[in-house]
Amino acid sequence: MSAQKIISVIGGNGFIGSYLVDLLLDKGYFVKVISRNPKASRTFYPSAKLGQINEISCDITNDKKLSNAIKGSFSVINLVGILEPKGRNDFERAHVRGSEKLIDACNQNGIDKFIQISAIGVEKNKTSRYAITKLQAENRVKKLKRSIIIRPSIVCGEEDNFLNFFAKYAKYSPILPLIGGGNTKFQPIHVSDLANIITLCINKDFKRGQIIEVGGPDILTFKEILSYLIAELKIKRVLLNIPFPAAKKIAYILEKLPISLMTRDQVEMLKCDNIVSRNYSHKKYFEYNPNSFYDFAKKQLKIFTKDGGH
Repeated sequence: MSAQKIISVIGGNGFIGSYLVDLLLDKGYFVKVISRNPKASRTFYPSAKLGQINEISCDITNDKKLSNAIKGSFSVINLVGILEPKGRNDFERAHVRGSEKLIDACNQNGIDKFIQISAIGVEKNKTSRYAITKLQAENRVKKLKRSIIIRPSIVCGEEDNFLNFFAKYAKYSPILPLIGGGNTKFQPIHVSDLANIITLCINKDFKRGQIIEVGGPDILTFKEILSYLIAELKIKRVLLNIPFPAAKKIAYILEKLPISLMTRDQVEMLKCDNIVSRNYSHKKYFEYNPNSFYDFAKKQLKIFTKDGGH
């Protein structure tokens, strides 16, 4: 097995990882899927051939085990990210310390091809712990010679927690919240397009710590996304403006529930637009055109209509 054919994907059994790993397998790579609990997700990879995939249980902060897990890899892709802390797994541990341990493991194994998945807007938002720790992780990653930082806008797909969440919420709630007036801008990208762009980066050389921002062709405000969603679902709902201060107070209460619907940190994240910067656009490096939001959202939302069975 050639070392240049092995790709280690950290956090590879999640939403983005399932698409990325299957694409890598389809392109003939051998893939190590490294996560804390690989069996829990029961992820299915249709493109996998016998012996082409190795699922490894490993916490990203476990130095020795992590170093052994990525040994022999040509490239390492870090997908680890959390939107809210749970127990010991807080933002600092998942984003910063995890990236530091992974970089150390790469140095120990002589692996300098490293792709870090971050998020658009992390350098602008000074109040969100998610954004602050993602930026800190980026700064650590830049120490590797052939490191690439990919910042996507909001990522959508059949298993996402964005369109699906609001579609389910809209089915049962007469009111949809417009946090901060719903003016935050997004550039939604389909998960399959993000997976393709990540894969294109594997065999392309960039300067150390190159930042690439990825979004779809359509820029929409949060209000426009929700308006489109309820139109596609053929339902009438009230879009209620909730100023940021009030939203934070509501989020504080919601955080106490067993299933968190919204956190104060997520409210902070909505204070910054989530659109691609001209300086970092993927179009500077690849001739790749992502799918339109209206095309993939229309298909995705069909399962929530009466005809679609929900």
